[in-house]
Amino acid sequence: MHETDPLELDLQQEAARISRQLHGAPVVIVVGGDKDADVPRTITVSAAKTPLRLRDLLGVLQAAIQTESWKHFRNW
Repeated sequence: MHETDPLELDLQQEAARISRQLHGAPVVIVVGGDKDADVPRTITVSAAKTPLRLRDLLGVLQAAIQTESWKHFRNW
């Protein structure tokens, strides 16, 4: 990806660590922007055995949206 902020670099290293721990599984970390927490904007970083292309990253995020929606509505 295009990490430029020190927080992005820290999060990218953490994503890489988790990915290694999970034998190269794709890992995506999303942190919502929060002025009080000194997070200037929503930040997304990723790591995997091979660099994730944009469509791969979006696929992981879309799968997460679908899974969380399913989990939410099955409890009703």
